[in-house]
Amino acid sequence: MKNDAFSGFHPVVNFIFFVAALGMTMFIQQPVYLLISFISGCAYLLYLQGKKGFFRQVGYLVPILIMMAIMNPVFNHEGITVLWYLPNDNPITLEAICFGLASAVMMGASIVWFNCCNTVFTSDKIIYLFGRVIPALSLLISMTLRFVPRFKNFLQSVVRTQQAMHKPENTKERFQQALAAFSATVSWAMEQSIVSADSMKSRGYGGLGRTAFSIYVFEKRDGITLVLLAVLCAGAAIPHLFGLMRWIYYPSLSGELFGPVQIMAYFCYGGMCNLPLIINKMEDRKWNALRSKI
Repeated sequence: MKNDAFSGFHPVVNFIFFVAALGMTMFIQQPVYLLISFISGCAYLLYLQGKKGFFRQVGYLVPILIMMAIMNPVFNHEGITVLWYLPNDNPITLEAICFGLASAVMMGASIVWFNCCNTVFTSDKIIYLFGRVIPALSLLISMTLRFVPRFKNFLQSVVRTQQAMHKPENTKERFQQALAAFSATVSWAMEQSIVSADSMKSRGYGGLGRTAFSIYVFEKRDGITLVLLAVLCAGAAIPHLFGLMRWIYYPSLSGELFGPVQIMAYFCYGGMCNLPLIINKMEDRKWNALRSKI
């Protein structure tokens, strides 16, 4: 993972940003908004994970999204603009194709933003934000997020050890080896859960008067970022709330995409979605300038 300046901001700033980005992606199906969200999320994830990590996390999405875009017009025949007919005389409409593409982009953008959130919003930030309000749920979420990569890393370690001891020669041996590795990993996970429970109990978890350590301090830059985020979010959301960004897919494509208000809203939404990337680029430029003076 590349050093991310936005991750160093206060957890409240990180949380509000991802809530805004995910919420507007999932509930505003305006095509240009969806495209901006998808491209911005991919750019941020590419910055965080690099090319190798980006394609590893997003590569599997491409066939799924293509399948979604294809399946919608095949099974959904709403719309008045008929392009052609299937052999069973069901029509393929332009509106169904556009809605399928929009739904695929929405799902892809949401998954990409969740990947970014999983990288930036670590378990200690979850505990900090929700530990006092919903302590049990926040602990469960943070332990789950921590458990998944540990389970994966331990499973890979077991598989590598097995292959070093004996490389499977056929499909049956590979299956047996994979089953043994999974069984060993599950046993390890159950043992670790017992150890964690005993450790938490011995350290007084759940007792009265328990305090929590935190390294987070709300600084001036966090306040400025929150104000900027609120302004950009309002500039993107208010036109939608007043119906100026309305886009209808059925029964026919209708709505204004590139009026003056719409273009202003696109700039605001693009600025909001790219705010972490802008912060990172500014920090990178500042760091390079300091290095050049050494």
